[in-house]
Parts: sequence; C-alpha cells; structure tokens
Amino acid sequence: MFAQDRLSLFIGRANKYAAVELSDYRKRLCVEYNISNQLLDDYYRRCGSNWGNVGLALEVAKTSGRHMREVCDYYKRYHRNGWNRILVEIGIKPGSMYYDPFYDRICYHSECWHEHYCSYCDHHDKHHRKHYKKHRHHKHHKWHDDDDDWDDDDEDD
Repeated sequence: MFAQDRLSLFIGRANKYAAVELSDYRKRLCVEYNISNQLLDDYYRRCGSNWGNVGLALEVAKTSGRHMREVCDYYKRYHRNGWNRILVEIGIKPGSMYYDPFYDRICYHSECWHEHYCSYCDHHDKHHRKHYKKHRHHKHHKWHDDDDDWDDDDEDD
C-alpha cells in the first residue's frame, strides 16, 4: 500500500470512529498523547475541524519530536498539497529515521480505529444507520399492463 493510501485510510477510519464515539476517541487521544481536552479542541480547529487530521498531526508530533503547534503551522501552510508534503517538510520521508516508525504506528492506530468502529457497530446495530437507500417494491394490480403496446395483454406483438 502506498504512503498516501495509508494516510487516507488512517484519516478515514479515525473519522468514522469519531463520528460514532467522539467522547471515547477524544479520551484515547488525550491519554495516548498526554494532552488536555482544551488543547485537543484547539488542535481540532487548527487541523481543519477534522478528527482524522488531528490524530495524524498528533502522531507526526510524537514521532518527529516537534511541538504540536509547529505541526499545525505546517498543516496550515501545506495542507493544500496533502499530508505527504507536510511529512516531507517536517522530515518524515523515505530513508529518514522517522519514516518506518511513523508508518508502523499509523498502521497500528488505523487498525485500532477500524476495530473500535466495527465493535461499536456490532453492539449498536439497531442504532447504526445504513447509508444506502432501500429498494421499494411497488404493488402491481392484476390489471397492470407492463409492456409498451396499446393492448392489455403482456405480449409485445
């Protein structure tokens, strides 16, 4: 899997879990990265109001040893170019000492968010909305003529 795909997968899974269990997601971030709820709210605003971006930025800060405010500044400056550009600017690029540990942790946390989300869905199935439209069956009366010709039989001749 390519680096950008792993980042997108992480962000997507984190956002899905945060959408159903935001309080637990926030608590896990606070414990994992030793930050307060107030700081977490600030990072959320600074990272485009996206919980997946917040989780990724926290991991970037932890792996690189940079302060989170510095990572948020890089995000503000380069987010239009994507996370790969942000990582390169910070120094997390192929061949660097941070690259493999960063992606190992990203994959680990991505799997965790996915497992937590699936567990939530299994336990809250009746409250979990499906995001597709159900196919409705229409009643047809016995006199319904479903062909395109003028007569009342169902043959096309």
